[in-house]
Amino acid sequence: MNRSMSWAIRLIFVLNLLNSTAYGMVAGGRPNAVSGGHNAFAGVVNPANAVWIKDRFDVGFFLVHQKSSLNNQNNNPLFNPGKINLTYKTESLSTWDGAVHKGGKVNGYECSISLAAYTTPSYIKARTKKPIPLIGNTPVFLEDKTQVISSIFSLKLNENHSIGFSLDYFYLSHLRKGFQHADNSRRSVSPGHVTNNGMDHSHGLGLALGWRWNINKSLTFGLAYIKKSYVGQYRKYRGYEPHHAKNYIPETIGGGFTYLFTQRIAGRLEVLWTHFGNLPNSNNTISSNGKLNTHKRGSNKSPGTGLQDATLINLGLGYKVNTMLSIGAGFSHRIRLSRKSPYIISHGYMRQITYNLATFGVNYNYHPHDFFLTLSHGFKNHQTGYMPEQLGGGKFSSMKRYNSLSIAWGYLY
Repeated sequence: MNRSMSWAIRLIFVLNLLNSTAYGMVAGGRPNAVSGGHNAFAGVVNPANAVWIKDRFDVGFFLVHQKSSLNNQNNNPLFNPGKINLTYKTESLSTWDGAVHKGGKVNGYECSISLAAYTTPSYIKARTKKPIPLIGNTPVFLEDKTQVISSIFSLKLNENHSIGFSLDYFYLSHLRKGFQHADNSRRSVSPGHVTNNGMDHSHGLGLALGWRWNINKSLTFGLAYIKKSYVGQYRKYRGYEPHHAKNYIPETIGGGFTYLFTQRIAGRLEVLWTHFGNLPNSNNTISSNGKLNTHKRGSNKSPGTGLQDATLINLGLGYKVNTMLSIGAGFSHRIRLSRKSPYIISHGYMRQITYNLATFGVNYNYHPHDFFLTLSHGFKNHQTGYMPEQLGGGKFSSMKRYNSLSIAWGYLY
């Protein structure tokens, strides 16, 4: 790879891809995109990127500060009065990650292998200070976490094209507390497997494919595909989650370009689509007839979060200050789909999404060391709606926002 293209890739800072388990939120916001990569995590975003980087390992730390609330504006008696803090003592989340990369040759072809461990951006941790009367008699506590170990293989076909694939091991964790009122035969298909059963786990394997095309010295294109994969069942909570708590990694397709405007300035544009709409949690709390979904928890038609397919548009711009220092900025927008129902619990996941994310990063290279610092700001998501009369009625509003700090270090060996 020529020096100018190497710097172009170095300058592009990856945006945090919210609510997509297909692309890992690796710590440090390191400069990886579907169309390019520079560190040992390059193959996580697109397996075909890995063969273009040098031998190295990377470690990082990711810290998120979140705030989420639900405001009971008309004092619905089935909910706590006034504003309900949904992130009580869970405002701070942190994860670590690491990856190692090694290149080589097979029958005259350049190839590589990488191993990466990270946590996906679907990490959820929510808690209330007091019980919610409608739900149970102890405070609500939810935790969902997906950790991944990726084995990435990449092959350079020639100076313009590379392909790659990754075999991914997913380890999912789930904890649910404070939902006692659903733990009976009238509301659940499996009483005793609804709430307060401790941490549960499921696991399974996934597959990702990638292709990269270096169109010319200034323009690079990348394409990645993640297969929908079954990753086990939360047996302790099969009486609450839709489809008996079966878990899937969603299908995702991503494509994008990196363009070198000058020797110092580079930009990128990419589009990502995730097929959330065919997962068990695509079941909605509100039925198609506009009425409350009263099917038993844990059944195939059990109420879920009403997931819809997600489309994200990511933009990035980087500037090479000198041979050691680069800065970059990015913006990610998730297309907001309409919620036809006036009820705030319709498509409940929409309340927890950050639709717009701005990122600023700094990369300092002191050979053989690479340092990354990234700050991200998720703009506030504010929504209003009404509670169905069966649940006490009244007007509600919600708020979700977060900021993050990422620090990472890479070493070329």
